[in-house]
Amino acid sequence: MKDTEIIAAIAPDAVSLMDKAIAEIKRFRQENATLTAERDEARRTVCYLCAFKTISARHMAKEFGWSCFNEDGK
Repeated sequence: MKDTEIIAAIAPDAVSLMDKAIAEIKRFRQENATLTAERDEARRTVCYLCAFKTISARHMAKEFGWSCFNEDGK
């Protein structure tokens, strides 16, 4: 079998794999953008509330479910 025959035989699979990879990259980028926006909103909230001392940083971390503070001393 010639190289050109091998390439012709696998090319449809290669194109399909590339399309799937491109779609997955787009999905990851969108997911990352969503997570980044959520993180930034949480940071703004924490900064705002802590600046006015309406809530402690530990309490805020607990509210968001963050593990910023190690409560057991380890």
